[in-house]
Amino acid sequence: MRAAFVLSFTGLTLAVSFPAAAQSQLALQCAAFGQAQYRKLDTSVDLVTALEFPPPALERFEGKVGNQAVAAAVTLRGRLTYRNRPPFETQLVCLLDQSERPLFFYALPGLAARTAPTPLTRGGAAAVPVPSVGSQPVLPLAPSPAAAEPRPALPPGTIRLRGLVRDLGGRLQFIPCDGGPLALEDRTPGQELSRALRDLTAGQEGRPMFVELYGGRERGPGAGIAALELRRAAVETAGCRERFDQREWTATGNEPSWRLEVTARDMLLSVLGGNAVPRAQHGGLEKEGSAIVYAAAEGPELAVTIRERRCIDSQSGSVFAYAVEVRSEGRTYVGCAAHNPAMPAP
Repeated sequence: MRAAFVLSFTGLTLAVSFPAAAQSQLALQCAAFGQAQYRKLDTSVDLVTALEFPPPALERFEGKVGNQAVAAAVTLRGRLTYRNRPPFETQLVCLLDQSERPLFFYALPGLAARTAPTPLTRGGAAAVPVPSVGSQPVLPLAPSPAAAEPRPALPPGTIRLRGLVRDLGGRLQFIPCDGGPLALEDRTPGQELSRALRDLTAGQEGRPMFVELYGGRERGPGAGIAALELRRAAVETAGCRERFDQREWTATGNEPSWRLEVTARDMLLSVLGGNAVPRAQHGGLEKEGSAIVYAAAEGPELAVTIRERRCIDSQSGSVFAYAVEVRSEGRTYVGCAAHNPAMPAP
């Protein structure tokens, strides 16, 4: 598994009727493979377990991840168990080679409880608290035509994609990192991807925009990708060259300019013009309602709160799926965060 990968398609998708026992065996193999991969990235991961219901689904197709051939995908429901935090269930996708050996494994976020696209906040302004009703968080709606519509969960077979999007004469083209160009259809709520492309490129035809998205395979001759959810969009970024390495989160903000890095063990906050701050060990990820929280185990105050809420950088206009608030030595910094796409979806 790599920190970022993309899947390009060279043939038609074929849904396969496969014996249930064989599909379950593939799911077990994939869970074991994913467990080993995730443990390399995050030592707090204990187990990755394949659940029996709903039953795993096998789909065959011809594709590539970089230069590596992919022959099938197994979509399954699974449970991630940690040593120092509560477990959670999510949808998992496992890509297989022609011998049905696992090649890549990743988790999709659970979106079924979300009623709208990730709500809008703007870097430089404090995030709005998330109200709740009972145990279910109720998120404020994004200002888009689809905001009032109930939002379905991502369908089976949805994949993570990273690459460049551009408008060529009114037709969208997606160029995966390390892959060839594909036709792209924007099915994001309110066509958020198309709106972001117009805003960030100032409507300049052919100018590329880096994106992270969840998408699905189209069917038929010459079919490409359907974009289902936009997770990140930027023109002023390293894009496909960006490296997360062991960092689970990176975050930035303005006024003053600052940057945060979070690994499975520690955090590093750098503020322009500020005093050098050493790395701070944290006690592990904690959940406070729908928020993800890290806090320094000792030393000066450093607390990080991350919420899944659409965030727009106040200077560049870049779009992120997460908003972040950092408290350090009596000051509060707000901005936008990006999650390592090779790690389990939070």
